[in-house]
Amino acid sequence: MDNRYADEIVRVAKAEAQPAPYGKVNDFQRVYDNGRPTQERFGWQRLKEYFEVAAKFTEQHWRIPGYLDGVRINNKRVPNDTQWCGIFATWVWINAGVPGIRWALPGVTGPDVKRVAGSAGISKGDIGVLTGGLVHHFIVADINGTSVTSINGNSLYQGITIKTNQLSEISYYYTVKDSFYEYLSSVYGQ
Repeated sequence: MDNRYADEIVRVAKAEAQPAPYGKVNDFQRVYDNGRPTQERFGWQRLKEYFEVAAKFTEQHWRIPGYLDGVRINNKRVPNDTQWCGIFATWVWINAGVPGIRWALPGVTGPDVKRVAGSAGISKGDIGVLTGGLVHHFIVADINGTSVTSINGNSLYQGITIKTNQLSEISYYYTVKDSFYEYLSSVYGQ
């Protein structure tokens, strides 16, 4: 990861994971109106922002039947079972200042974004990807030997959680490599 962004990426992601344990968006916390529980998802406006900023959703998207309810209503999803873990991770990168990136199926795109197979070389601030039954994207907060502390959108209760994963579970990851910046840093220092 380009060291200009790593600490800020982790700071932004950790802030979204508050209040613990499910963060700023989740289906666990109830939303009340005049003392009565609603069907609205806790933090749904924030989830809508993730889609708008990272995946470039517009008002036209929200007019498509089911799309707005997919972010607004508890236990619903944007149609086609759209998972938002990668959208969250991309939103974090954008809000941490990584330039020119966006979410575009099947992943993160941008001029300095590199997709790397396996986990060798993964570092703080990268977007790790687990594969298995489902693909899951997360922000790497720290590496601890053979494990990684991860900040996960669309996790337990469709919330934002901090977990531990094994490096061996990572199929690939996204990182930012600006070759020109790396060259200047090597010549002139940080």
